[in-house]
Amino acid sequence: MLYLDNIITAATIFPFVAIALTIPVLIYHYRRSGALTFWRSLVIYSFIFYLLAAYCLIILPLPPKSVVAHLTTPRYNLVPFTFVREFINTTHWVWNKPATYLATLKQAATIQPLFNIVLTIPFGVYLRYFFRTSFKQTLLLSFGLTLFFELTQLSGLYGIYPRPYRLFDVDDLLLNTSGGLIGFGLAPLLTYFLPTRDALDQAAYINGQKVGYLRRLLALGIDYCLLTLIGMIVTAIWRLLKLPTFGNDVFYYCLENGLYFVLLPVLWRGQTPGSALEVKNHRRKCRCLADIQSPIFTVLYHPT
Repeated sequence: MLYLDNIITAATIFPFVAIALTIPVLIYHYRRSGALTFWRSLVIYSFIFYLLAAYCLIILPLPPKSVVAHLTTPRYNLVPFTFVREFINTTHWVWNKPATYLATLKQAATIQPLFNIVLTIPFGVYLRYFFRTSFKQTLLLSFGLTLFFELTQLSGLYGIYPRPYRLFDVDDLLLNTSGGLIGFGLAPLLTYFLPTRDALDQAAYINGQKVGYLRRLLALGIDYCLLTLIGMIVTAIWRLLKLPTFGNDVFYYCLENGLYFVLLPVLWRGQTPGSALEVKNHRRKCRCLADIQSPIFTVLYHPT
């Protein structure tokens, strides 16, 4: 029930935190590829949400500092495979008596190791599916993640608590790392019905060829920022020189917008500074993306 309570807490709080952390990543991908797709955004968001939920599971519940200060439990366990000895010594499991299997699954000596394995299976899946890491890279990254978790516990949540309130366990390092490798092995099966990473890249590339509404809105925002800056400079110079004024605010608004959005494009290849900047940036992205596409994709979408 403790794990279930932590999962409910994560599901309640972390969707909003995950959104806040996902937005900068999505902006980076948009600036890099010039487009965002639903599946790519969903995968990135779910990965960040998973990491937050996993972090929540290893630190919650947070006990009172006064309780932690009086703890006398061990701070760490450096003896590997202690979970195996505890399983043998404390569970009801008898290998030739199937009737003991169900009761064994409900005991802490079984649940704890299984939880540590399951915790990082999604991590291995994400690494192979979206980040396309190798087995060795998945091994190192899974170990790095679980080491971060264990050091978080050993440090008493980075010094917030006077001592660790959870055990730094070498068995957790072994089990969490094994979970990441299991996820790596299961990734092709678990993501069979999902679009491949190549398909996600191709969809982003195709969408990036178009100057969409978001890019047009960004160009308009740049133009209005420049227009506001120019208006402030002109107004300051006008007042400094004490030149006479005429008309009202509506007249000045129509005048400056007409000069910027009508006369300027006529004199400058039909563009404003904002649209020129976005078009130039868009073409640069398209060239960069075209350079990284596979030969097959180049033939399909860039026939000669």
